[in-house]
Amino acid sequence: MKTSHVVLAAAAALVSTAGFARCDIKNETKYSFEVESGHTSNQQVGSNTSTSIDAGKIVAKSKDGKSFSGSCKDGDKLLVKETGGVVVLSVK
Repeated sequence: MKTSHVVLAAAAALVSTAGFARCDIKNETKYSFEVESGHTSNQQVGSNTSTSIDAGKIVAKSKDGKSFSGSCKDGDKLLVKETGGVVVLSVK
């Protein structure tokens, strides 16, 4: 009986952490972005800041009309830069 409780607790822990896959993102531009990634929308990535966002497909837009897209896996470290007027997302 005790073994089944341990197995159930371990299974619950795995399920609860599955939704927390995150990517670190550093925005080195003057633009703030609203980001949709994974299954989460309305994530904010401010200008010249670092934060984390949900892992998965990324679509980002600024109020200034700038945008970028891409994807990330859990644990990735991303960098957002502006090169020649174009916002670029890369993996560090």
